[in-house]
Amino acid sequence: MNSKIDFRVLELLSSRLCHDLVGPVGAVNNGLELMQDDSFGMADDALNLASASATQAAVTLQFYRLAYGLAGSRMGSDYATLNQLAQNYLAHTKVVFSWPELQAPEGLPDNGGKVLLNLIAFGLEMLPRGGTITALSGNSDTGTFVAVTVAGESISIREEVLEALKDDVDPENLTPRNVHAYFTRFLAKRSGSDLLINNSVEGHVQLIVSF
Repeated sequence: MNSKIDFRVLELLSSRLCHDLVGPVGAVNNGLELMQDDSFGMADDALNLASASATQAAVTLQFYRLAYGLAGSRMGSDYATLNQLAQNYLAHTKVVFSWPELQAPEGLPDNGGKVLLNLIAFGLEMLPRGGTITALSGNSDTGTFVAVTVAGESISIREEVLEALKDDVDPENLTPRNVHAYFTRFLAKRSGSDLLINNSVEGHVQLIVSF
């Protein structure tokens, strides 16, 4: 895996972001159209649709702005903001999110929060039918770490995602469906670490990055 991001990866990340925004933005537009033509008496429902969809689009943008953008590298240990971002981002999914300890460990690098957001988004991909995601962080013998524990009955890591995590993966073979896994490991590698995946317990997967 290269230490520099490939231009194709940027294109795919942009595709992913646009894909996640098309639905809610389109729903806002549909709601506004229904409000303009209230011949069926659906103005209240249309307003609720537009409002909920606008909120979903906004929180998705806020989440990806920090997960993918430069601002996320400056988040450091602002766990309260990170927790709220994750809660808002997952609110429209079937996933229950928790972060029992919101105190950042000593020595966490500035991009630790950004790495954690990407672990959360990676974990969401493993739960097509819902489940739980628990955020963790702390100190180890070698430094600090961030991690998420993902749990659910139908938890799975798709084969194409595993391919994106290989050392010899060619960015030209990445797709919008597995580019996020590649990017998450890229962030870990750029921090001088790596992404550890522990799936030794059935129904659970733990994603860990140590610093």
